[in-house]
Amino acid sequence: LGFGSGARLSQVSHAAMVDADKYNFQCEHYDEQSQMTKEFLLTLYVKPPPSPNELSLYDIKNRRVFLKKGVYDQDGPINLEDLYVDGTVTICARKFKITAYGDAATRDHFLVNAEQVYVNVGPEAFQELGSIMTVAADMNLSVKRLKTVRDLTQAGKVPAVAMELVGASAMNVMQEVASRSSSIRVSAMSASAEKIFESQETTAKYDRCSVCIVRPHAVREGHTGSVIGALLGAGLEISAMQSFSLTRNQAESFYEVYKTVLPSAQYSAMISELASGVCIVLEVRGGEDVVLNLRELCGPYDVEIARHLRPDTIRAQLGRDNVHNVVHCTDLPEDGILESQYFFSILPAAGA
Repeated sequence: LGFGSGARLSQVSHAAMVDADKYNFQCEHYDEQSQMTKEFLLTLYVKPPPSPNELSLYDIKNRRVFLKKGVYDQDGPINLEDLYVDGTVTICARKFKITAYGDAATRDHFLVNAEQVYVNVGPEAFQELGSIMTVAADMNLSVKRLKTVRDLTQAGKVPAVAMELVGASAMNVMQEVASRSSSIRVSAMSASAEKIFESQETTAKYDRCSVCIVRPHAVREGHTGSVIGALLGAGLEISAMQSFSLTRNQAESFYEVYKTVLPSAQYSAMISELASGVCIVLEVRGGEDVVLNLRELCGPYDVEIARHLRPDTIRAQLGRDNVHNVVHCTDLPEDGILESQYFFSILPAAGA
């Protein structure tokens, strides 16, 4: 393996010839046990549907194959659009950060198809946030990072939202969206925008709150806007919001309370799903009964039961199964503050 040209390659089998486009990426993985960062060359072989994509990993320092070419799905297929610089991908329960493109052909492809754009949605447009994100998803833009920030003009009543989106013609798409509202600003990423995402400052209130998590599969499937729209449409307040790319250990720590409640296979699948990509965490407020009200809006955990008994709920309308049921929501009133503190205070302090 090496830093190849990204040229087209062919494989001949007894049944048929299958072409694959080859893309190379430099990436790194932080090993929590050894506390060392290791560098790899990731090669993705993109095949035409319905054939699954394959990948391989090469250990650069030790000059050896770390993971031989094969299909390694992590709760879903690994797609080319997920592998932009500074993005993360989970392979075999390990999280890898893309640090650079491995050859000129890969870089040229992503210069066109993975443009990164910074979007600030002001408080005046906050109620339209669901629609804005749905438009972005419909145009195949992915959420790289998202965070609510304080807006001094609103005296902290309604936050602004900072987003970094990635995709083909991202700047043009979001400039078109911004042309409809003076409260939406679009620009290239800058040092000041980077500081917003790196800051530990939060708009979370840790008071009479619940937590809603848009699961990674739902973020990938473009459902974030629908979930946000449903919450705001129900009169709930979104007081804080932030994107996270959790490690398996962080997902296990959050879900530990379910370990003795759920069947082991379902529990393990839930952990894998939550650690499979970017999730969006929301602190939700709305009075003393906010935990109950959010649970009612989300619907039964079991998607089939939700479809039969609560067909108008989020899980009934957007869920696939009990692992891919779109959202997590706080179960008990006393857990709302604890869950909010875990995501908006504990994890940022730990560098997540």
